[in-house]
Amino acid sequence: MLYRLQSCLKYFAFLGLVPWTNNCRPCQCFQQIYSLFLIIINLMIFFVEIEIPLKDSLLLSLLVSTIVFVAKIVCMTVIMLQMMCRYKGYYILCKEFKRLRERFEVQLKMGALAYPRVRYIKIVMLGMASLGTLGCLIYTSFIASLIYFWSSFVALIIIRLQCVLLLLYVDLMGFHVQLLGKRIQDVLHCHSMGGGNCIPDGNCKQLCSLEFLLELKQSHMQLFELFSHFNDLFGWSILSIFVVMFMDGTVNVYWTQQVLAGVYGLVYLNAAFSFSVPSLALILAFCRSGEYCKWQNMLIGSYVRALAYNPSPQQAKEPAYTELLTEFTMQVEHNVLAINAEGFMLIDNSLLMSVCT
Repeated sequence: MLYRLQSCLKYFAFLGLVPWTNNCRPCQCFQQIYSLFLIIINLMIFFVEIEIPLKDSLLLSLLVSTIVFVAKIVCMTVIMLQMMCRYKGYYILCKEFKRLRERFEVQLKMGALAYPRVRYIKIVMLGMASLGTLGCLIYTSFIASLIYFWSSFVALIIIRLQCVLLLLYVDLMGFHVQLLGKRIQDVLHCHSMGGGNCIPDGNCKQLCSLEFLLELKQSHMQLFELFSHFNDLFGWSILSIFVVMFMDGTVNVYWTQQVLAGVYGLVYLNAAFSFSVPSLALILAFCRSGEYCKWQNMLIGSYVRALAYNPSPQQAKEPAYTELLTEFTMQVEHNVLAINAEGFMLIDNSLLMSVCT
């Protein structure tokens, strides 16, 4: 599914978020040079702007602005450098999505699979809304002085769009985990019916067969490899994005207090909310998608344990089936399908509650 979206996603290459092509090595080298140019030009703009004397700003405000906007530029640099060094890894991830979908359709007999359009529209709308708030920031920057805003404008676009792309990838993975859970639930229902007449659509192989259980086990392992590759490919990007967005959500409390205290005009509230609200919304959506993957993984574990503890009478007499179920249970318990940011944090509701605390 992700492979099919490349005709649209390749335009994110203008911001260095995806590789433009997989086959043309000179094009990839040119894109790497272009990404380095974006990083260098943003650093140059920031160093030029920081040299401009600002007479009417508080020292603490200058310090806060410097920390926040430097963090944005560093985050943009991490995102682009990680993608520059991992072009091949990105296309390997796309191929893993493609192979997984083919396994579900052919081996697990789930028919033609299509990513729900409603979920896709929600992610697109969230991305458009996060970019739409930039218009308010631009308006505020013209009528009032936003310190270091223009030097981090490109970085802000890159961070938000990368977060939307990562949200799409995680939602796609959660969709596949859900499909696998439904298929294992079908097998569990077949066991509860006695295992006599459970046949997948258009196939003579029974759901309770040893071969079908092996296909389920291999599908879960392939999903785990997909999650591991995703965490390895985007781990540092996820970590840096969450740090910056958490700062956007909390530091703007300071700006709001300054406005309410009369230090700055009410127009600065537009900038405060335009920075913080999209950041908190993206954090919420990302954590919810990670929690969905975690919850579906827990459901898969409960289904597999139910299969192991309540086998059908026919399968209870087959030692090979029992041994494979035991191996499957151990695999599900040890190979957790979760979004991990380089071991620093798991992306789920517990992280969201930590942020709120």
